[in-house]
Amino acid sequence: MAIRIQDLYTFHVVARTGAMQDAAHELGVTPGAISQRIRAVEERQGLRLFARSKNGITLTTAGLALQADLGKAFSMIEAAHEKHFAAHGKTIRISASATFAHSTLVSSLGRFAEKHPSIKVSVETDDRLVDLKSEPVDLAIRHGLGTYAGLRAEWLCSPELILVASPAMLDKHDPLHEPADCLQCKLLPDATGNDWPIWFKAQGVDARGAHYGTQYGNDFLTVKAAMEGQGLALLNDIYVKEGLASGQLVRALNTAWPTAFAYYAVALETTMQRPSVSAFVRWLKQDVSGQ
Repeated sequence: MAIRIQDLYTFHVVARTGAMQDAAHELGVTPGAISQRIRAVEERQGLRLFARSKNGITLTTAGLALQADLGKAFSMIEAAHEKHFAAHGKTIRISASATFAHSTLVSSLGRFAEKHPSIKVSVETDDRLVDLKSEPVDLAIRHGLGTYAGLRAEWLCSPELILVASPAMLDKHDPLHEPADCLQCKLLPDATGNDWPIWFKAQGVDARGAHYGTQYGNDFLTVKAAMEGQGLALLNDIYVKEGLASGQLVRALNTAWPTAFAYYAVALETTMQRPSVSAFVRWLKQDVSGQ
C-alpha cells in the first residue's frame, strides 16, 4: 500500500497543534482541506484517530499511539528542513516595475522588515510580465484589471491615473469631453505600454484606432515628454504634481475612475498560501491602501 506522506504529516501537525484551524494556518491550506486529509487517513486505515466534540478534537487511543511513532520521525524531518531549507523558504522574490518600487515598495519594505525580521525579500525591477509558472519569482506586482489566467490576484491599491497634456498641445485639438475623444490625440505610452489599452477597455472604448507616440522606459521621462507637447499622457497623479502646479501640464479630462484598474499582488495559488507570502501580501495591502 502506498504511503500518503502528505496526509500523515497533516495528522502529525493537527496532533501537535491540537486544533485543525491552527494546523490549517501552519500548512497554508483551508480547514476543510485539513478535515479531508484526516478523514482520508481514518477511512484508509479503518481507525478513528480523533474524537470530535463541540469543544474541539482530542486524540483517541489509536491516535495517541500513531502520533507517538510519527512524531519522532516528523520532528527529525522538520529539524532537517529548518537546518537546510527554512531560510531559503522564507525569502520572497518579488517582481515589480521600477516606478512602483521607487514610489511605494521601498518604503513599505522598510516597515515590513521591522515587523517581520525573519522574512527576507528580494526585489527585481522589470517592466516585462514575468512568467510566474516557470521563472524563479514568487510574487509580481501588476497594474491592471486583476484578471490573470491560472494566477491569484490580491487587490493592493488604486492610485488615480489622470490624463494630462501641455496647454499648447490641447489647443491643437477639439475639446475633450469623454474618454473616446482622446483618440483624436497622439497618446504617450507608459513605461509598460499597457495602461492605455487597459484604461480604454475599462472605459468601454474601442481603441483599435489609437495613435501612439514615443514610449519611454521611465514614467518620469513620459512626464517630460508630455510637458513638451509630444502627446496626451495617462499617469499617476503623484508624478505630475509639479507639472500641474507650474502650469506646464493641465488635466485634459476629468473622468470617473474605474477602481478595478489597480495594483495587484499576483502569484500562483500554492505560492500565495505560503505563510511568508500571505503575511507579506496582507502587510503590503494594509500599508499601501491604509486598510
